Amino acid sequence: MTKAAFPGRVVVCLDGITRAAIKRLTPPVAWDDYVARLRARRSDLTVVHLKQPYDWWEIIAGQAEEYPALVDSMLADVREQVADNIGEIVLLGFSMGGLTALNLAHAASQLEFEFQPDYLAYVSLGTPFGGTGYLSDAMLKRLHISYIQRIFDLDSTKCYLRDLLEFAHSGQLRILLGQIERDEMVSPESSWLPADWLYFVDGRPNLCWDKFRIPTGNLIRAHDGLLHDPVALGYIDGLVDGLLPPAEPLGPYEPFPPFSF
Repeated sequence: MTKAAFPGRVVVCLDGITRAAIKRLTPPVAWDDYVARLRARRSDLTVVHLKQPYDWWEIIAGQAEEYPALVDSMLADVREQVADNIGEIVLLGFSMGGLTALNLAHAASQLEFEFQPDYLAYVSLGTPFGGTGYLSDAMLKRLHISYIQRIFDLDSTKCYLRDLLEFAHSGQLRILLGQIERDEMVSPESSWLPADWLYFVDGRPNLCWDKFRIPTGNLIRAHDGLLHDPVALGYIDGLVDGLLPPAEPLGPYEPFPPFSF
């Protein structure tokens, strides 16, 4: 695959845990449309889309590869699509993609290739850091599936977050924890759980973190429909432009069209 012309500034978009189980009743749970639009809107960025290839039925039936193997394949995709001399990188993880982003950053730190950007921003969007936070957790914990168990593996989440914090010793690190307005899948307490841990981190001049609420236009299924919600996507565009400001004015902003079945 040909490397992009602007290797220094990278946005990596990570899908959530699965595609929708009933695909005709919900919009695709993936970044495809957003990535295509971001590439057209911000030609100064290298945009990498790390896809979740499985749906619920494939995972429950054991047809999906194990979760650690998926992380390894995603890391290989990143290495293929970007140059080694990354200067600035933003990780956008939707739903469980926020957890996968932590795994990915940890795996990259263990390799010998030049994954040493000067600036790293980690952004989670409706990520279940402490399970879903709802009654469904009791049932999900009984499923001995690597994808599901990753949600409840708080020790690994804390470990990978500590690894990410080590970056603040050598480069600028920003951590933004996003909770989705009216989220039907993940509670606010779970989306913002790392804020409880970060609050006690010793002051580091290169670290900046915060939590925020993502506004949504969808009155129902705000989580599943996030990546096709014009209000939410406009907000995410603003996050990207704030974290990696364009060198030149972009002109009038064109809102996303609403999703239709």
